[in-house]
Amino acid sequence: MKAWTPTHPVWMELDLEALEANYHEIRRRIGRDVKLVASIKADGYGHGAVEVARRLTRLGVYALATGSFADAVAIRQAGIDARILMFGGCTPEGVRELQRHSLIPTVHTMELARAASASGVAPAPVYIKVDCGLGRLGVPLALAEDFAKEVAALPNIVVEGLYTHLPFSDASGRDWARQRLAAFYELVATLAASGLEIPVTQALSSAGIIAGLKNHCSAVCPGHLLYGISPVLPDIADAAPFRPVLRSIKAQLIHVGHHAGQWTAGVGGYYPLESGSTIGVVPLGLNDGYRNPAKGRTAAVLLRGRRVPVIGVSLEHTTIDLSAIEHPAVGEEVSVLGGAGTEAIGLPEMAEAQGVRPIDVLMAFSRRLPRSYHPPPLE
Repeated sequence: MKAWTPTHPVWMELDLEALEANYHEIRRRIGRDVKLVASIKADGYGHGAVEVARRLTRLGVYALATGSFADAVAIRQAGIDARILMFGGCTPEGVRELQRHSLIPTVHTMELARAASASGVAPAPVYIKVDCGLGRLGVPLALAEDFAKEVAALPNIVVEGLYTHLPFSDASGRDWARQRLAAFYELVATLAASGLEIPVTQALSSAGIIAGLKNHCSAVCPGHLLYGISPVLPDIADAAPFRPVLRSIKAQLIHVGHHAGQWTAGVGGYYPLESGSTIGVVPLGLNDGYRNPAKGRTAAVLLRGRRVPVIGVSLEHTTIDLSAIEHPAVGEEVSVLGGAGTEAIGLPEMAEAQGVRPIDVLMAFSRRLPRSYHPPPLE
């Protein structure tokens, strides 16, 4: 069954076998005894939280983790019975609603911890998040030991996990992460020595895993790597073993125009065309998540395995230069991202053209395009 319709012929194709291969590559790197908590935040990084969760659960992940309550509920409604950790993001009043759906809350204030304790769930598992220097959510590292002990002393509470987040992309960030990791490992050891043994401890995410940082915790929490996206620069680590789960973004030509004289296309005439030029239009625009190239940069799409320049992206359409294509026709398939013939346009190239990160491109497309999964989703 097609994911798209003739009324809007544009879609994304996702490779669930690549997701599985990436899972196994991460498992190979971390070892058999380390728990794998899979980050599926932001609708599975734009790949579809429910289908990603279903596949990863069958592969045997220890838990899923997301900050989206809507995604977590959709996973439950799909019949997926897996541990789901909720990254911090609710008020104390929201904790009971998380627990009603068997979601494990993150606590980083006593107000959140007391709300979990008073919810009526007994025992109520919680995870504590520690801020080791990122400066976002979490109890400050200097206060974390006392905080963890205070939370553990509350009635009806079981501290199931303790985690932090230390993302980085370059060498200076890696050095910073190593320093903060050492401090977090010391916290874990100190709590254990005082009698507070926490089953799940986690500090490494995708950056730490691919960069080979030492793990002294019982779990890791990869996100980017599961989807074949490198969180670090190439000089830090080679991401070649990880396959993109987003195989392609495709559209069909809905218009072909032939122009006899020299002219310039676009508002203000910013794209010069020679006599006899041909333009094409596909129904993919800003509303769908596509973007114009940044100033001074260019972008291309693929038709018949050949690169053709992007003239411009408007709200609902992208115009392309088909002058090098012989007899282009309405209905032909255009690859905006992915491979065709011997050519390919990858996520890093698209991000470079737009002047953003690959994850920004994914989030721009997220939830906007129909998805076609290969192989078909498991029931």
